[in-house]
Amino acid sequence: MKAILIFIATACALSITLSLIVGSSGGHESALIGLAYLSMFLPAVSVLIVSSATNEAPRVRWDHFPLRYLPVALFLIPGVLHAVVLPLLAAIEGRVPWQDWLTPQTDGLYHTPAARGWGTLTVQGLAGRIVLNAFVGLAIASFLAFFEEIGWRAWLLPRLVDRIGARRAVVVSAIVWALWHVPFQLSGIQHIDGVSPMHLALTLPPGIMVAGLILGWLWLRTDSIWLVAIAHGALNAWGQYAFKYMKDPAVANLSEQVARDLQVLGAGFLALLVVGIILLWRDGAPIRNRLAVPSTVTDTH
Repeated sequence: MKAILIFIATACALSITLSLIVGSSGGHESALIGLAYLSMFLPAVSVLIVSSATNEAPRVRWDHFPLRYLPVALFLIPGVLHAVVLPLLAAIEGRVPWQDWLTPQTDGLYHTPAARGWGTLTVQGLAGRIVLNAFVGLAIASFLAFFEEIGWRAWLLPRLVDRIGARRAVVVSAIVWALWHVPFQLSGIQHIDGVSPMHLALTLPPGIMVAGLILGWLWLRTDSIWLVAIAHGALNAWGQYAFKYMKDPAVANLSEQVARDLQVLGAGFLALLVVGIILLWRDGAPIRNRLAVPSTVTDTH
């Protein structure tokens, strides 16, 4: 328990320190906002610190990658979100409000915005660009998520499982993970136009916690840091992917738009909560033997 508390305290102290640096220099408008990417590395740094102090290393099977769970890692979280959000948005707007350039012009081609640098495309070219954009984003997001998962799922979760059991461990680790993000929301590292930092800190953590339930379940099912990092990357890169290709709604003011978006996304995360509860209720009890053995033992089967 001492090592667990040291890890959580270290991760939170680093989160607060980075947030103070960015927040005190202008928040989301700070010249130092690029430091926000360092937030993803802080859990791994915390593991290094606690491991050197307590000799408690992550319990990772680096060669373990059960391919049958790859579709789950890639599509479960984004799929549930889009399955709820898109029909709800269509019901509110009367249709899904895709941007105009996604409709072919009179020449049969798609004239993409200059800011994208895609030029004029055929339908095949447009599809290729969208798919390439999606997978490049996934690769970058998964790389960064890997360093978070080293801390939260590979280090913290197995040790909580040893002490309080699988289901409780997943819930506790998800709550701690969500609260760890709060300084980033208060400081402007995580920012949404039209939403105050305090409002963001009150509304985002429940959604993060819900996602943590599914990531924790996936770790217990697969023992694979790679798949959990991919699932985390898919959440970050694809969780709201369709929104990148939608028009801003015709609303009277920005606050009205933000309120609508938060309600729609809230419905999506409520659906994820239901999925997470079902998965944990069905599969949370069986524990991989590896989670209860010292980190120096290697299980190859």
